Amino acid sequence: MIIDFNAYLGQWPFRRLPARTADEVLAIMDRHGITMSAVSSLSSVLYADPQDGNLELMEEIEKERKRFVPLAVLNPKYPGWESDLDECVSHGFRGIRLYPQSHDYALTDEECLKLVSRASEAGLSVSVPVRLRDGRGRHWMDRARDLKLSEVEQLARRVPGAKIVLLESRDVSSSPIVECQNVYFETSSMPSLLGGELAKLLRSVGASRLVFGSGTPLKYALPAILKVKLLDGPEEAKEKILWSNASRLLGLG
Repeated sequence: MIIDFNAYLGQWPFRRLPARTADEVLAIMDRHGITMSAVSSLSSVLYADPQDGNLELMEEIEKERKRFVPLAVLNPKYPGWESDLDECVSHGFRGIRLYPQSHDYALTDEECLKLVSRASEAGLSVSVPVRLRDGRGRHWMDRARDLKLSEVEQLARRVPGAKIVLLESRDVSSSPIVECQNVYFETSSMPSLLGGELAKLLRSVGASRLVFGSGTPLKYALPAILKVKLLDGPEEAKEKILWSNASRLLGLG
């Protein structure tokens, strides 16, 4: 079994994606043996009201709820996020994704802390990408900054009850963020071979705080899968990374 914690549906204005719809992403999942994907709306990143993208996501995955786990994109600076969060919980969303780089706020702003606390009390995981695109390949109008690890660390310490998944994480093994027991690390951007970042994290924080992600459709799924399967470690650790940790974080039972 494989559960992908880092996947998306929807539109991205800066490049043509190989998959945008549920059926197209499902074809990628089936090709690579991915059982389930936690997905959020790419459209929500740039919509004025991200809830519009969340509702579009629900419509898109309605017939495939056994394969897709919805995560809500919310902006704590947008009026009415409280009711949007309640609506998403009622629709069965299993987590939230935050984009402070695109929505122009800091993770330690009071409204963001309030949102993370409310989501955590509702049993939702909180995932935050360091970035969506490598800066070397970004469109000139895509000005979103890379997130600093210190910001996520401060959030984790301010809301210790939150389960925070750092997406697109790299170069974290020597950062103080590894000391935050409520922070989990998604694997898609980590070098894995020859003593790479993934191997270092496996030794330092253990398999229980690592989750598999592919970045589909912004990135290719196969390299992300191979780096875990070829990891020098016990099969039990690989199972935790590939699916069981994600199942626990998403409350899938």
